[in-house]
Amino acid sequence: MNKIKGLVLAFLLTILCGCGSKSNVIDDFTKKVDNAKSYTLNGEMTLVSGEDSYNYDVEVNYKYDDYYKVTLVNQSNEHKQVILKNNEGTYVVTPALNKSFSFQSKWPDNSSQSYLLKSLVKDIKDTKKPEVTKEKDYKIVKVDVDYPNNNSLKQEKIYFDKNNNLKKVEVLNSEGNTIIKMQFNKIKYSTRFDNDTFKLDSLVDTKQIEEENKTKEESTESTESVESTESTENTESMEENKNKDENAKETSILENVVYPLYLPKDTHLQTKDTVETDNGDRVIMTYTGSKPFMIIEELSKASKEMEVTSIYGEPLILSSAVGALSDNSLEWQTDTINYYISSSYLTSEEMMTIAESLNTASVVEITNNK
Repeated sequence: MNKIKGLVLAFLLTILCGCGSKSNVIDDFTKKVDNAKSYTLNGEMTLVSGEDSYNYDVEVNYKYDDYYKVTLVNQSNEHKQVILKNNEGTYVVTPALNKSFSFQSKWPDNSSQSYLLKSLVKDIKDTKKPEVTKEKDYKIVKVDVDYPNNNSLKQEKIYFDKNNNLKKVEVLNSEGNTIIKMQFNKIKYSTRFDNDTFKLDSLVDTKQIEEENKTKEESTESTESVESTESTENTESMEENKNKDENAKETSILENVVYPLYLPKDTHLQTKDTVETDNGDRVIMTYTGSKPFMIIEELSKASKEMEVTSIYGEPLILSSAVGALSDNSLEWQTDTINYYISSSYLTSEEMMTIAESLNTASVVEITNNK
C-alpha cells in the first residue's frame, strides 16, 4: 500500500512540476516583454514559397510606447528597407531611393508579426489554451496566429531554451508546413537610443544626395570647359554630350518585362502598352476575364529628398521586398523596378500570389496563354 501511495505521489509531483515548467516559460516571457521599455534584437527571417526560400537579415529597435524601427535586408540582392513607426505615423522606407510609403493603419497590432516580441506575447494571450511541449533542448509554445491577409497561416511555434530565452519562431499553414521562420540571434533589453533613431529624416540617403550634387558640379565644370574651348573642341564636346544623352536615354528603357507565373482561373493578358515618362519607360499590362486586374512596371529612380506616398493600407513583407497593400492594390520596389498591381476583383491573397509569381518569374517574355 505504501509503495502504491509513493508511486501516486511521485506521479502527481511529476504532473505538478511539468505544469509549473510549462506556465513558467509563458509567464517569464510575457512579464519580460510587458515590462520592457525598450529592446534591440537581430536575427534572420526565412520566407518559404513552394520549393523556394528567401532570407532577410532583421534588426528591430523598439521603444515604449509603440516606436518601432525594423530594418530588413534581402540577402539575395542586399535590398534594404525599413518599417518605421513613430508618433507621426507608420512608414515603409527604401533608403537607396529616398522613397517611402506612409500608412494610415494600426500596424503592428492588426496582424501577427513573428519578428516582434509584443506581437508574440499578444498571440500567446489571444490563444485560449497555449500548448507547451518539450523537444530536445527546447520548450515549445504552440499558439494561434492572426494573418488577415493570409488566412492559410494558422499556428505558430515559439521556441525557448532551458533558461526560457526566446530562440526562434515558426509559422505554420493549415497543412502544418512551415512558411515563416524567424531565428533570433541576439535580444537586448533596456536599450538606449539616439534622439534621431525613430525619425523619418534619419533614413534619407545622404550618399545619394552627395552623388547627385557631384554630378551637377561635374556637369557645370564640363559646360564651362566647353565655353572656353575653340569651335573644333566645342564640336567634339557636343558629340560627347550627345553620346551621354543617348546613354542616359538607354538607361531609362525598361529592357525586360516581367510576366506573372500565376493567373486566376479564366483570366488572361489582354493588352500591353509602353508609355514614355520623365523617369523612363512605364509598361502597363491589362488582364481580363473572371478576375480582371492591371500590372504596371516602371523604373524607380532615386529622389534627391525623401519622397512620401500616402496609402490607406498595411506594410506587407514579400519574398523580395516590403510592399504596401491596400484593399485593391499592392505596390513594391525591388532591383530599381517599381511594381504596381491594381484590381477591384482580386482578394489580398490573390494579389500576393501574383506578386510572388512576378518576383520569381523569368524576365523572358512569354506568349499570352488564354
